[in-house]
Amino acid sequence: MEWLVMDVLNFQCFLPTIYNFLWFYLKAAKADADVEKRAKYLAVLALSDHEQLRYWPSTVAAGVVIMASMDSNQHGLYHQVIEIHMRTKDNDLPECMKVRLVIHNGIVLL
Repeated sequence: MEWLVMDVLNFQCFLPTIYNFLWFYLKAAKADADVEKRAKYLAVLALSDHEQLRYWPSTVAAGVVIMASMDSNQHGLYHQVIEIHMRTKDNDLPECMKVRLVIHNGIVLL
């Protein structure tokens, strides 16, 4: 059965990663080159962190774009990202961002 599915899809299957969602959220935020560069850097850091594996890739990507826009002092960009991401069933974006901030800043939040 799996071979049939693969044949129908022309063997073009992939696992969704942060990068599959990153372009979507960057486009939604209308991010400039600086925010995009920061988001990609944070995405690389997120991929190397095992704590991020408990979150959906779309959640991590949304958090990365929000953090990159906040880091670039472009706070207006991330409202669209939050609005789009809140349409999903999971509501762990704030927790994901908190974990990401702890790792990024090297601080411990109680």
